[in-house]
Amino acid sequence: MNETSNTTEARDIMDLGSALSEPVCAAIEPGNSVPFVVVPEGYKVHDLESLFAAPTRARGEYMMNDANSFVAIVNDLKSGNTRLYGVLGREGVPTFRAVFNDNAGEYRAPGWRDHVAIYNCPLSTEWKTWVANNGKSMNQEQFAKFIEDNAIDIASPPAADMIEISRTLEAKKKVNFSSGTRLDNGQTQITYEEEIQGTAAKGQLQIPQEFTVGLAVLEGGPKYAVAARLRYRIDGAKLSMWYDLLRPHKIIEDATMEVRAAIAVGTGLTVFNGMPA
Repeated sequence: MNETSNTTEARDIMDLGSALSEPVCAAIEPGNSVPFVVVPEGYKVHDLESLFAAPTRARGEYMMNDANSFVAIVNDLKSGNTRLYGVLGREGVPTFRAVFNDNAGEYRAPGWRDHVAIYNCPLSTEWKTWVANNGKSMNQEQFAKFIEDNAIDIASPPAADMIEISRTLEAKKKVNFSSGTRLDNGQTQITYEEEIQGTAAKGQLQIPQEFTVGLAVLEGGPKYAVAARLRYRIDGAKLSMWYDLLRPHKIIEDATMEVRAAIAVGTGLTVFNGMPA
């Protein structure tokens, strides 16, 4: 056997021995060490957890669809290392997150923070509909249809009165609107002219300056009274109408705080205002 063969065999034996070496720990500071394994070039350490009968630790993500389910899963899995977080998202959607293996506990031990439950509070269809059309100018026909389609949400004036206004708007599509006047009774009187059998006749339409809708912000949540101002514009004898919801962001903030309080009471845990990075 030549010298080259002996050298190669010796290197293979050394590499094999290195690959079979036991894990060791490097101390960073007293009581805190990090395990590591030294392997020769060309070798790698394989994770064998998938071959076990069960994972070595709990991890994963649970997506909950309502507050009661979120509270139930938190109560089932919480420990001294559990923390709750809540925030109002960029698109106005409240989000709550439970981290079951957080950097928490009696000694603030570091955790992997990868075992979590999430509740992205779904907004109700009614809330999304009214917010999506907030401030959106519509012609007579479009506005009348919107009011009729969503009259069930109108709390005051009576929905029947708003439907009557919408039907009048639909019937007056070919009239010429000329002016609008605010009345002392909280209504706005819009004057128009229409031709009846070859004769121009004047008419008037009264609409409320404000109305109120009762909307659940979150699916399955309580309803809130949301005030809206009824707006109009007369341009070239044509009437455009829209509504402006008053401070809808405060309504959703209140809804978020109610859910936050319910989760805190239901779990017995503090809900931190924010999200872990």
